[in-house]
Amino acid sequence: MKNLTISLLCAASMAFAAAPVYAESHYDTGAFVGLSLGGAGFMPRSIGLAETGETEHDNGTGKITAGYWFSPHWGVAASYIDMGEYTQTYTSGSFRGSVRSVGLGLLGRVTIYDRLSLIGKMTLTHNRTKQKSVTGDPAQFSDLSGESTQVVLPGLEINYKVNEAASIFVEAESRGKAAEKLDTAYAGIGLRWQF
Repeated sequence: MKNLTISLLCAASMAFAAAPVYAESHYDTGAFVGLSLGGAGFMPRSIGLAETGETEHDNGTGKITAGYWFSPHWGVAASYIDMGEYTQTYTSGSFRGSVRSVGLGLLGRVTIYDRLSLIGKMTLTHNRTKQKSVTGDPAQFSDLSGESTQVVLPGLEINYKVNEAASIFVEAESRGKAAEKLDTAYAGIGLRWQF
């Protein structure tokens, strides 16, 4: 997670340094909706048991977003992500859970070149991990399910405006803790429509 954060910050720094001062903005204000598909990252922290393998993720991940651009550079967005189910196996049993995330974020946009822009995100997230099944003693996995609310950053998106209403984008963001001992992240590719 630390390496991902450092990489995202480096990418943002390079994009801001390379952004021409004279770049004309092709971006309007107004409401938008978006849909992206991608993958979730689940990073369980130590719960005092020996792990017997990597975390297994069974489903694809989808994200729905709705928001509003107040200016060509500043906006807000609400999001919902169904991160699917994951399984973590330990020597004394296994935990299977599903994760859902909702968020409200502040957006900042910088034009890189013509119709290409970089969007930075700071998001207040509320995540919930629901236990689906357990083998072994359920009490040993109590830190892998539950709810958590926090402000997370950075989230970054590279956006290309196809026409006046549609754009395509690639995004990566931390979604924070989904339980006491479970961190999450999301990366995807999607479409956005502006009204």
